Amino acid sequence: MDTSNHFLLLAAYNNAVWCDTVCQSHKIKGEFHRTFWISQHQTPMYYPNLVTLSPTATLTPHQNAVAEFLTIKRDYPIFVKDSFAVLDLTSFGFHELFGAQWIFRQAPVDLSRQETSGLQWKQITSERELLRWEEAWSQTASPLNRLFLPALLHDADICIIAAYKENQIVAGAIANRTAEGVGLSNVFAPSQDEERYWEGLLSLIATHYPSLPIVGYEQDESLTMALHIGFTTLGPLRVWIKE
Repeated sequence: MDTSNHFLLLAAYNNAVWCDTVCQSHKIKGEFHRTFWISQHQTPMYYPNLVTLSPTATLTPHQNAVAEFLTIKRDYPIFVKDSFAVLDLTSFGFHELFGAQWIFRQAPVDLSRQETSGLQWKQITSERELLRWEEAWSQTASPLNRLFLPALLHDADICIIAAYKENQIVAGAIANRTAEGVGLSNVFAPSQDEERYWEGLLSLIATHYPSLPIVGYEQDESLTMALHIGFTTLGPLRVWIKE
């Protein structure tokens, strides 16, 4: 197995673990199988019901219980993360929601955080600050349906990152660790000096989880920024939706 393919599989698995962790925090069951992860229940907003873990994963309408789950019409949307952009789910009644690129960066060797005047990088550790973080991330005051619940604060494999300026959260991200890497997700930052915010969050990740490469996926301007600061692409993914 070549190195890029190894890290592509790692990125897909890491992301599935993160999806499973978020679901578990909401008391929603997920199941890992050899070539996919699945939750046969309504998942939290933005989170898929199925994530493929191998480019050899195939789904046909007459294949198995997974295909049956995808075929049945639900009273809530069903999302599939086609981690290798190889599936065609139109026969199940899905349409493509968006495409993105998996990204990868080797573990930083010497990433000294560039300080921005008045900016402090911290790990979120309290329920109150977690709510503030979600409000900043979602740009919604007191969201009615909390997505990131306090259980996440007690998991050593998760680091919710915030940049504070004048006691306000102005940027952030989430890192989740698996055996061979750290997943980066939910990045938000001001467009001004965005590069410094990315470098700051990467520095905090390197402090908490040293010697591990960083994986994730991005699209559009965020992908451009990630590539600018040293990430490379591993391959495409697609997210499908059935409403």
